[in-house]
Amino acid sequence: MSSLTRRRLTRRIKLLAASFILAVSVGVVWLTGLISLDFFLGEVQRRADATLAVQAAVLEKLLDKFRLMAPLMARGPDAAEIVLNLDAERGKQVAAIAAGMAGAEEVWFLDLNGDVIVSSTSNDLIATGSGKAAIRVVFRQAIQGQLGRQLLPGTQNRPASYVFASAVREHDAVAGVIAVRVGLADVEQAWALSKDPIVALDPHGSVVVTNVPAWRGRQFSELTEEANVVVSHGDGELTEVMKLTDRARGKSHLQLATRLPALDWSVVILADTTEARRQSARAMVIAILLCIIAGGAVWAMLARREEMARRHRRDRAAALRLERRVRSRTADLRKANAQLEQEVRDRLQAEADLRLAQAELVQAAKLATLGKMSAALSHEYNQPLAAIRSDAEIAEMLIARGSPDKAIGNLSRIGSMVARMAEIARTLKGFSRRSGTDIRPVSLRQAIDEALLLVMPQIKRSGVSLKTRLPKEDIVVAGGRIRLEQVIVNLMTNALDAVRDRPDPQIELRLEQEGSRVRLTVTDNGKGIDAETLPHIFDPFFTTKETGAGLGLGLSIAYKIVHDFSGTLTARNTDAGGAEFTIRLPVAGEKTIAAE
Repeated sequence: MSSLTRRRLTRRIKLLAASFILAVSVGVVWLTGLISLDFFLGEVQRRADATLAVQAAVLEKLLDKFRLMAPLMARGPDAAEIVLNLDAERGKQVAAIAAGMAGAEEVWFLDLNGDVIVSSTSNDLIATGSGKAAIRVVFRQAIQGQLGRQLLPGTQNRPASYVFASAVREHDAVAGVIAVRVGLADVEQAWALSKDPIVALDPHGSVVVTNVPAWRGRQFSELTEEANVVVSHGDGELTEVMKLTDRARGKSHLQLATRLPALDWSVVILADTTEARRQSARAMVIAILLCIIAGGAVWAMLARREEMARRHRRDRAAALRLERRVRSRTADLRKANAQLEQEVRDRLQAEADLRLAQAELVQAAKLATLGKMSAALSHEYNQPLAAIRSDAEIAEMLIARGSPDKAIGNLSRIGSMVARMAEIARTLKGFSRRSGTDIRPVSLRQAIDEALLLVMPQIKRSGVSLKTRLPKEDIVVAGGRIRLEQVIVNLMTNALDAVRDRPDPQIELRLEQEGSRVRLTVTDNGKGIDAETLPHIFDPFFTTKETGAGLGLGLSIAYKIVHDFSGTLTARNTDAGGAEFTIRLPVAGEKTIAAE
């Protein structure tokens, strides 16, 4: 496929993808609007149903409370006397007490002509002729022996009232009427807590009670035109969703109604659906954004796929070029591999030579140590040899004089001196031979004793005060006896060199056990170690001695030996000014003295 044909096909695929994404996005947004609007309107309807049930019960319970008040007062013993005797003073007292206790707006005692005998308040609503005409319906019903009911419509400035009336009888004859007027202002105040308009409608559709004062006495059909209503009949289904007459204001309401059979009234709530429509619009906006994101993702996927195709073609071309380069360099790589193999063999040989050289250096260090101790050791030998010669001559003289018993003491001293010289010779012989590389349990006390045996002549000759603090029980560590002796001898000889010019030279050797490890410390009271020298004290060929006095390998070899035993060797200056070298070694698992 040519490059031009491939580009045309890519553009066609992109155009089809864009059309498909646009169509799907429009469908998703449309469905989101329908579903979300239905959901949010359902939420509004459920809240409005609950509010309607509560507020309708408020109205019904208020009127039920006063429905029996007029009949009960009419049956009282005082009612007939007040009506027959036209006793205004007593009637005023009874009416005021009854109205105050029940919470009624007004209580009236009426004669047979409908004239007011007395009222519970001074503001008599029916004292005038127009007032009598206002309650003639309830008065007529009471005279006929029924429970009189009548609504007194309100105005924009005054809430409506409801009147109950009952006939007062004397010897089965009607003597007068008691009427109780209940104000509906308390109901409207309770309804005012609701943010949605609530109205109570009479059978003619007029508003009798509402939490919107301007609606009192108006026809509800006019209000629904103004309020932009969505109608719902009490079965929970929205039967008309778009009865909107004022879209420009963006106001719409959901109408829910319930019946009050006892009053033949309807209580209607107009739930505001503006917020529900706004939430539906937000859901549509979110759907649009999600569609944009999804479309962008699909578009990016197509672009990525196209980029991957281009990259694949570039990779194939690069692979072909790389293959040609690989073939051209294969011979060079074979040659380089041969050279690397030779370098590996040379490196292995160099490592073997290095290990041999290290072993030779260790042996040389031990021989150098023996050479430094040769003068002291020769004195250690010459002194017992002279004593042996003197004791032998004395023994010969005693034997010649015929006193062999006295010669036995001299011969015993000669045997003790020979045994001591043999012990020194054995220790020198073991120390001078090549040490092995095995790690096994070693008696640390034995290693210290033999090391002190080697350096003791030098200590005595130098006049150094040696203090040893060793535990009573032996401690077994993991290591090699000869190599461990070499480390201790090296640290002791370094300490002797450090205190050579001191007027009161002192060396302390201390051994302590710390849990699973043991600490061996060699401390002197010399000048200490310089701050610049301390970081390099264990470096190979580093020495602070004069030229020819040392190679600088003793501490380096000691450090390596201790490290091979899984231990540590550290150096520091003490507070008194001298140097302190500390060896820490792991304690062996079993007490078996190693033999090398």
